[in-house]
Amino acid sequence: MKVYSIISGFLLVLLLNCAATSEVVYDYNLEVDFNQYNTYVLCVEDFTVEHLNYPELDNEMVRQAIGDAVATEMENKAHKTNVFNPQLQAGFRIIIREETVEFKNCEHSKHLDYWESCTIHEQTYEEETLIVYVADFETNKVLWHASLLCDLNKPDKKLKPYINDLVKDLFDTYPKTQVGRNPDEKKEL
Repeated sequence: MKVYSIISGFLLVLLLNCAATSEVVYDYNLEVDFNQYNTYVLCVEDFTVEHLNYPELDNEMVRQAIGDAVATEMENKAHKTNVFNPQLQAGFRIIIREETVEFKNCEHSKHLDYWESCTIHEQTYEEETLIVYVADFETNKVLWHASLLCDLNKPDKKLKPYINDLVKDLFDTYPKTQVGRNPDEKKEL
């Protein structure tokens, strides 16, 4: 019985590790030394709600939480915000793709060899992708971007921690090697 418990526990852990997770997709300019940049500004236009048809996925609260998380991660990478003389512009995009799938339920008549009825059920799915980017402020060329499939339809209590984790995962691919102090830590030096 004890061996059965160990095996079932191992299978449960294995199953949880194999659960469908999405990977971060990223790209950056290999010719740029990201350590040369010290200042940034957030793109103000990215705070404007774009997908009015999906208020549960794209709203002011979601965009503010993403903007706050991007600012935190930029400061974690030793960038300081400077609206008067920024070297970089950081921002984000929310992409929502809708796909409708048709399901057919056809019943075969037992008495005659033909389809008696065939009903079609349609189901619509939304797939959300969060994209964060950093661009050179002067040239307006994107230097780095990363994207990840996500689910922004979360309860208010879970939304901000979820977004913070998403943005952190995205910024784990950011190529700057210098690291700053986390702005959320209120330590005295």
